[in-house]
Formats: sequence, C-alpha cells, structure tokens
Amino acid sequence: MTTCHAPIGRTVILVAIALCLALGLSGSAAVADEISFSGDVRPILAEYCVQCHGPDEQHRQADLRLDIEDDSTTAAIVPGDPDASEMILRLTSADPDMQMPPPEMQKRPTAREIEILRRWIDQGATFEGHWSYQPIRNPEVPEPKGAASTEIDRFIVAALEKNGLTLAPRLDRRRLIRRATFDLIGLPPSPAEVDAFVSDAAPDDQAFGKVIDRLLQSPRYGERWGRHWLDIARYADTHGGSAIGFTRFPFSYTYRDYVIGAFNEDLPYDEFILQQLAADQLDLPANDPALAALGFLTVGMQFRSVHDLIDDQIDVVTRGLMGVTVACARCHDHKFDEIPTTDYYALYATLAGSESPDELPVLGEPPLTDPLRDYQRQLEKRQTIYRDMARDQMEVMRNRLRSQVGLYLTELAKGVPEQDLSAAFLSYRTDDVRPDVLNRWRIYLRTLSEHDPVFFAWVRLQDTPADQFQAACERLVQTLKAENGDPAKFKDLHNMSVEAPKWNPRVLDALEESRPASLIELAEVYGKLFAEVHLGWLTALHQASLEATPTGDLITDEDPRHAEINSSINQQLRRHLYETGTPTDVPDKVAARLLNRTVSDKLSGKRGTIHNLHLNAPGSPPRGMVLAESETPLETRVFLRGNPTNRGERVEARFLTAVAPHNPLPFTDGQRRRGLAEAIVDPQNPLTRRVIVNWIWRHHFGVGLVRTPDDLGTRGTPPTHPQLLDHLATAFAEDGWSIKKMHRRIMLSDVYQQASLENTDARQRDAENRLLWRMPRKRLEMESMRDALLAVSGELDTTTMGGRPFDLETDPVVPRRSVYAFINRDIISSLSSTFDGADPTSCTVKRPATIVPQQTLYALNSAFIQDRAAAVAELAVDAAATNEDRVEWLYRRIYLRQPDQQERDLAITFVTRPRRQGGTSDEDATNDTTKVAAVAAAVAETDRWAQLAHAMLASNEFIFLD
Repeated sequence: MTTCHAPIGRTVILVAIALCLALGLSGSAAVADEISFSGDVRPILAEYCVQCHGPDEQHRQADLRLDIEDDSTTAAIVPGDPDASEMILRLTSADPDMQMPPPEMQKRPTAREIEILRRWIDQGATFEGHWSYQPIRNPEVPEPKGAASTEIDRFIVAALEKNGLTLAPRLDRRRLIRRATFDLIGLPPSPAEVDAFVSDAAPDDQAFGKVIDRLLQSPRYGERWGRHWLDIARYADTHGGSAIGFTRFPFSYTYRDYVIGAFNEDLPYDEFILQQLAADQLDLPANDPALAALGFLTVGMQFRSVHDLIDDQIDVVTRGLMGVTVACARCHDHKFDEIPTTDYYALYATLAGSESPDELPVLGEPPLTDPLRDYQRQLEKRQTIYRDMARDQMEVMRNRLRSQVGLYLTELAKGVPEQDLSAAFLSYRTDDVRPDVLNRWRIYLRTLSEHDPVFFAWVRLQDTPADQFQAACERLVQTLKAENGDPAKFKDLHNMSVEAPKWNPRVLDALEESRPASLIELAEVYGKLFAEVHLGWLTALHQASLEATPTGDLITDEDPRHAEINSSINQQLRRHLYETGTPTDVPDKVAARLLNRTVSDKLSGKRGTIHNLHLNAPGSPPRGMVLAESETPLETRVFLRGNPTNRGERVEARFLTAVAPHNPLPFTDGQRRRGLAEAIVDPQNPLTRRVIVNWIWRHHFGVGLVRTPDDLGTRGTPPTHPQLLDHLATAFAEDGWSIKKMHRRIMLSDVYQQASLENTDARQRDAENRLLWRMPRKRLEMESMRDALLAVSGELDTTTMGGRPFDLETDPVVPRRSVYAFINRDIISSLSSTFDGADPTSCTVKRPATIVPQQTLYALNSAFIQDRAAAVAELAVDAAATNEDRVEWLYRRIYLRQPDQQERDLAITFVTRPRRQGGTSDEDATNDTTKVAAVAAAVAETDRWAQLAHAMLASNEFIFLD
C-alpha cells in the first residue's frame, strides 16, 4: 500500500480552510461578526451545561442557571471578558475537580465550541429567549440577486448567495411529475399522465400547477397524507401490551377513515385539531361522523395504568401538535426547557376527567339492513345477559364489603400505606383486601369531623399514644354518655318521631363493653358493630318483604316489630354503609374491577362476546372511539417524582405557562379538552403553526426546516431558515389553515422543482445540504413502495376506500392501499420492521431512516415482489409482440421513461440467453411431450421477463425519488 505524505504545515492549512468552509455552511453566525445565542451558543450550553444548570429547580447544581440570564449567571460569566469567566475556566480545565461537565459525564466541548463561547462572552454574552417561544412575525422577504420565482425561493436563494451557492438546475418534467405524484398521492403516475405533462405546451409553472391541482383533488391524496398523520397519532388496530396474543379494537378504523376524509376535504387545520381533541364538546349532532376524530386520543396504547395512558395522551398532544417534550416533566421539572412539573400535571388534570363511555356512538345513520337488524338483536341479547349478571354480582360484593368494615379499618389502623390504584389486573377472593375500597375508607374517614355521631371515637383517638389509648377511650365514653342524657328519651326505637341523641348509643355501648386498648382493637369494635347493623338490616328487609306476600301478616308501620327499620339510632349507622358516596357504595365502573376472580372471569367472557360481535358481525355499524368528560372532575395534585401516592401541590387544568405566560386561566370544567384545543390553535400560540408547516415541508423535502420536528425546544436543532419558517407560518394562517394551499406554495417553488444533482463544490461548503442547494433524494416509504409495486403490476384496487383493515401478510395478497392494512402493536409486520415503518406504540413525527442488508434481501427474495414482477411481466408479454417493444413497455411502465440503447441491448440479451438443455433425447419425444415442451418454453420465456421485471422493481431508480 502506498501512502501519500504531505508537508505538515500545508496539511494544517488545508484542514483549517476546510474547517472554515464547514463552519460557514449554513449561514451560521459562528464565523460572522456576531455570534447568535439561539443559533450558536444555546446548542452548546444544552449539550454540556443545561442538564445541571437549567430549568429543573429541584436538581439544579450550585443554584446556577446557564439557559437564561439571571442573577446567578454573573458568577460564571463576565460579559466582555472570557478569560475572567468561570464558565470558560471550568470548560477548559484539565483538573478533574474543576472540570465541567464532570469527567463521569464523559463528554467535553470541542475547541470550536469553546471558541464560539469565548467570542460570545467577548461580544457581551447577550442571552435570548428561545426562538420557538417567540411570537411568529411576518419577516420582510429578501431580494436576492439571482432568479427566484416565489417568495419561498427568495428566502432560499438569499441564504445560498451568502454562502456562494446556487440552486441546482430544474428537474425535467418526467421526473418532476414522478416526484410530485409520489409526494401527494403516494403512487407513481401512469405513462399517459407523464406524456400529457411532458407534451403540455403551457409554461412550466402553469403546466405543473395543473398537475398539482389534479393530484390534490384525487381521493388518493387523503390516503397518502392521512398515513403521514397516522404516524403522529400512533395509530394501530390492537391494544398493545399483551403477553400472549393481542386484543383488537373493533372501531379503530373509523379514526383512520376520518383522517383520510379530513385531508381530502382540506379541513382547516385548526378545526382538525379541535375535532381530534374535543369533538364531543363542539355541539355536534349525536351521531356526527366527526366524533370519530377523538380516536386521536383513544386509539393509542392501552396501558394497564391510567397514569401511563394519560402520559401517552399528553405526549401525542404536546410533541405531536406543538413539538414540545412535556412528558419529560412527569417526574421533575424539564431538564432543558421551561416546562415545570406543574405544567405537566395541569395537562394531566385536563385529560384525567375524560373516559370512554360504556357504549360508543354509531357514526351517521346506517341503513336498516337485515345484517344490521340481526346485529342489533344479538347485541341487545348479549348486553342484557351481561347486565343481569354484573348487577347481581356487584350487589353481592357490596353487601360483603358492608360486613367487612372491620377488615378495612384494621388495615388503616396498622398504618398500611396508600397504594397506586392504577393497576387494573389484580384478582381477588372474598376475604382479600381490595386497595380501591381501602383507599375509599381512607379518604372517607378524613372527611369526618370529631362531631360525627358514629365515628367520633376514631377521629378523636386515632393519634392517641398506645399507652394512653384505653384510658382516653373510657373517659371519652363516659363524657359522651353524660352528654346524651337519660336513655329513656330514645328507648322507643319503633317510633319514627324519636330522634337519635348526639352520640350514637350503640357505638358507646360497644366501646364500653369492649374497652379497646389500641386503634386496631377500636377497628375491630367498629367492624363487629357494622356487621351486626348490616345483617340486622337485611333480616328486617326480609321480614318486611314477607308482610307483602299473600299469606303475610299486615303490620302497622310503627309496630315495635319494625324497630330495626324505624330506629333513628340504626339509621345513623346505616348512613355510613348505604349512603351514596360512602366507601361501600362502590360505583359500577369501580365495582366491576373488584369482583372475585371467578366472577370477574365469567363477566369478562360475556364482555368478550359483545366485543367479538362489534368486531366480526357483518351488520356491525361504525362507531366513534369517543370520550366523555366529567362535569365535576376530581382534584389533581402533582405526583412527586411521578409517584401517584406521594402528592404535592394542587394544580388546575390549564395551558403551558411558557406558551401562554400571561394567560394561565384554568379551563372550564366539563370543557377542559376544548379549552386545551383552543389554546393550541390560538393565533398567539407560537408553536402550532411552526410545527405543522415544518411537518409539511419535511414530507416534501425529506428534512424539515427544523431537523428535529418533534422537539422545538433547547435540545432540538434551530431552524436552518428561521425567517422562511415564520413566513410560511404566517401564510398558513392567511390561507385559512389550509394544508392543500401550503402544498401548492411549496411545490411551485424553484427549490422544490430543482434536481437532486450532486455538486462537489457545494458539498464541501454545505456537507449536510442545510441550505438546499440540491433536492434531497428520498427513498419511498414502506407503504408507497408496496402500493407502487401493486400499481405497476396492474393489481392495485383503489375502488374501495375505508372500512375494516385487511391482513397485510395474507396469501393471496389483498391488493388494497397499505393505509388500510391491519396494524398490530404486539406483532409488528416484517415489511414494517424492515422498511422503517412508524412505531405504533408512541407518537412518531419522524420515522427512522436506515439502509440495512435486510432491505436488499427482501427486494431480492420476497415472494411479494417476485409475484408483482411476474404480473407486470405477463402484462408486458401480452402488450407487445417483439422483445424490443416489451423492453420499452417495461421501462415506460416501471421507470416512466424510454430505455437507452445500452439498456435495451442488455435487457434483450438477458431474456434471450440460451436455455439449459434437459436430459431427454429428441427421438424419444412424442407429440404430447412436444406440446408440453412448447408450453414449458412459453412459461420459461415469461419467467425470463419476470426476472427482468424483478431486477427493475428492486432497483434504486424505482425505490428512490430524484
């Protein structure tokens, strides 16, 4: 091996020149006269400093902040004097005790980064608010020297000119229509559409404008861009999280169909958000199809913990719609952004009051067909069976709980700590302590005062020391008995006019008899008494019921035999067992989770029959996966360190303080989700429009103006063209929040229509193409690749839109568009995992982009691609008689162009190569075998064309967009 040696001094000079070019590649101020805090300094501080010296007050080190300017920064930064600044000394120190970041973090700033910080301090160390939280301003459109057809181009070209760069030449019409068609509808154009565009005599902008308008009106557009949105919405057709098998949503498809329809109708984006967060609160008709929009919140991963479920909803709302990582503040203040934990729990309070109703609304008015009638009959039958069993078993459980008061009071007396009630998969026996019920007793007893006629002893004695307990109890009993006075005043218990005394005599008598010496013994006294009261009530009800039978004795209402029922003393006790809201009066929704294991399993089976009917019955109508919000939501407190049983300060349902610092008004109860949606689409919100125009831009160019589309915070990258981003955000609002109009703006620009030609000089100046001196080359996404294969083979069925999902991996193949395929959270399809499909377990704003051997192996060995190749080869053989014409037909069908002479010759040589000879001699062949041989020859010929088609379908020219 020969090594080229260059003089060391010359090498250093060349490296320095290359570094200077690299630093200037995107118009960064790092080599300009002024250092930009947002563009140059903040990313460095975020990487090395802000984790320990940022917004997280609980974990902030040395009480020093370096993300904003406050009193503490003067201890580390001396404006104008980097050598005297402690921050520079710490960042450059070789002493492990002085180094920042500490050695254990295993990262150090580069010399370039240190130089940027030094120059920033030298220039005055001016801090700026984070760019994404600044108001959207409509900037002045620059006036570049070079050609620029649109306002978008003027921003792009001006930035290119500053760096000595230009746009690439315009792409030819054939490749441009292919790019545009895949971008807007996810399918290749037909050869006829290509020919029509190429031969259109109109100027380029007019001819291309007609193509864009046609594509935007196609129903295929909603299928393409709806799929993009479903990535954000973490759409799937199964619950997820199953250890064995999986559970399907019966109606997830209604959200998918809603999204496709919304894009096709160009529903204004602000209305799109309002419907997805609060369609049930927009005064829509009861069966309005737009109610399906709430699937945005409900179609996510069905976590066992309600806290995880709400966390997932917070994440999809904030990261998906506003590009902020609020979920990072679940356990502590955000390490990098101005998002305190109280903001996270304010959104938790906003969403926690909403639950899915027992019965989902039918969407629209389906015609009353025989299958629908049969479905309705079956549904009523199965629901009745379930309700009958559930009603009786839940009442049995409630009555057992009334006999178990002592069990729960004893647990509280032992000091059993509060448990997280979010886990809903526990199983019980009759004698098990149910955490939900225990917590209900815990909360209930806290609401009672020392003047309660029944629980006075518990309230007054619960904190009494053990060695004083018995004596204190005896004194209390004697004092309160004296206050009650003569027992003769309330001896006629059957008389409904007799009022109970201030302190319940039965409780006092039980305490006097038992003389409890501890809180545990006091719990046992109460438990025994309440069990007697409950059984006495059941007996009295039984006897009173017998009086109404044909053979029963008629007894007057105030007969002494009705003393158990009429006694006001007993009524005081029964109030704590039967009153609405008491611990043993468990609501049906909670009670269903607390049944004994055997009963619970049987009821689950009956629910399963209803679920399966929704899922499989031919007449099952579409239903919206909606939410219902409580008018009186429970109080929400911060979960300290994310622990639901360790509660901190109380929070109101409101918006993020960093986005609405001057308007932290709480949302209206019963309309909290609507309040959240309106705050997100508020024109003053600086995030929402920036995020959506960046999202649209990214799907056209492969990269966004902000390269981290789901994180516009401190850890995200600043925009490559901040003024253009705000210009687009302003235009988006002026266009009525129309996504289709934004497509048209972007696609009619020169920067969109430029070629993807490589330029060595430009690559040296801008290695990452941040300034867009060429169109980034993109690989087709998994869905577009599959759909394109079906389209060129003539098999794709676009006549049916919507409806229940189909199995993507079934054989024979279902030739529908991939957006309608069944998505399983528990078992990801091999196609999706190989070709970077969206992760359906969480919000995916940006799919991963990988190039791995498995993708090539799939292209070469997949039966799916081989079958499509065979189908398109058969079309070619049928469409043309000569080899030359067949080659031309395949190139036009697959590549949308004519083959050159070398390609034509190579293809013909391949399909006409000699066949391998068999072992049978000619003289042994009969007429029959001759016919068989002829058929075999024809099959072999088709196989050759299929192999050629396979090679073409697996090629980069088909899989990539120029």
